[in-house]
Amino acid sequence: GKIVFASQYWDAQKMPHSTLVYSEDHGKTWKSGVGAKSNTTESQLVETTPGTLMLNMRDNRGKFRSVATTTDMGQTWTTHATSYNTLTDPVCMASIIKAKVKVKGELKDVLFFSNANVPKGPRKDITIKASLDLGETWQDANALLLDERECFGYSALTQIDENTIGILYEGVNSLHFLRVPVSKVIK
Repeated sequence: GKIVFASQYWDAQKMPHSTLVYSEDHGKTWKSGVGAKSNTTESQLVETTPGTLMLNMRDNRGKFRSVATTTDMGQTWTTHATSYNTLTDPVCMASIIKAKVKVKGELKDVLFFSNANVPKGPRKDITIKASLDLGETWQDANALLLDERECFGYSALTQIDENTIGILYEGVNSLHFLRVPVSKVIK
């Protein structure tokens, strides 16, 4: 029954922090979590299991995404095992969603992640990855390179149906939308 959004704020030293904001009264009032990690921005949020929220953050240090989880609406955060070592990123916005999709004929909750899959600029290699264990691991076999060209790199994922994921991403002076079969991402 809560409305939850990823957000960010700047501290007194002008350092950005990723966090979340939430409402328990249908948006009449809002509360904020504390910062999950300093020098992070443009985060995305998913509920992995009931009551556990995962924050996937652009880390301004570069090379990788930072990841943290909370079970108390952002009042405390736990650094995730995949934080700053698993999801390569060139300091760019990315997208993560949880979708119920068909995997080998069976409906399963899967996390999908998209970004410019390089450790530093220029941004290129727009890729979708899938985690079959709700973000605990990201197997190389479950990744699909969509576009190798240099680009601005921002992306947004959506579930079209149980067999298809949609991605909208920035090229250079253009937007691209692709319908991607789940079977092309998950091998």
